[in-house]
Amino acid sequence: MIDKQRIRSRSHAIETLLRQSLQPRVSTAVLLAGGDRPAIAAPAIAPIGGKALITRMIEHLMGFGVDSFVVLAGSECATIEAVLGDGEHLGARIRYVEERRPRGTAGALKAAQPYLEEGPFLALHADVLTNIDIGDFVDFHIRENTLATIAVKPRSAEATYGKVLLQGNRITRFVDQGASQGISIINTGVYLFKPEVLGLIPDDQPSRLEEDVFPQLAMMGELSAFLFQGIWFDVREPENRDRAQARWRQIGGARHAVTD
Repeated sequence: MIDKQRIRSRSHAIETLLRQSLQPRVSTAVLLAGGDRPAIAAPAIAPIGGKALITRMIEHLMGFGVDSFVVLAGSECATIEAVLGDGEHLGARIRYVEERRPRGTAGALKAAQPYLEEGPFLALHADVLTNIDIGDFVDFHIRENTLATIAVKPRSAEATYGKVLLQGNRITRFVDQGASQGISIINTGVYLFKPEVLGLIPDDQPSRLEEDVFPQLAMMGELSAFLFQGIWFDVREPENRDRAQARWRQIGGARHAVTD
């Protein structure tokens, strides 16, 4: 813990442990591996350092105490389940929600509701490789006390990703892909939600977080932005997957606190 959590001293260790014991524990993550994001074939199981990307991210999250996972999968459900199984070999619990028809990112998340415990939960796109510090992310979310927090990252010259407009730590608006308005702070597809967010998602109809839920939360003043400088790669495109592979080899794993 001294090395992995950047603890400075014995007194800092005690303070950190006390703080963690008084905070809600985030133990569940929803992995969005469905089919409404245009992608290369099965990006969630693209090999990164000899293991499937989704396995790498599960191992990373487990390093921060997350041990229960819900995989939302479309046509690749059987393929992903063949890689992960029930998670026992990883020391985790993994369950699956298969999308028999496209629901969108929000609709898929709503389908996971029966598998979610009380308290905040993580949600991540399964085609993303990142070394985000989940402990810092959770601490920030609790301090902000909003219904949702999005991890955002500075990225210049990338018009293919939607951008956000910020006022302090609050997201006030989303900007469409390719628009010139707004600074280059992008949505990384890593989220923390309070359970109340699920109440904003309609039952049994397609909806998307980016178009239907996040703008509503922003108007309510209930959407925070956690800015981080770590590694982040969207591996849907082959060139990004190759860059992620090279970066992984360079830094030796997602636990290293290096910048991209």
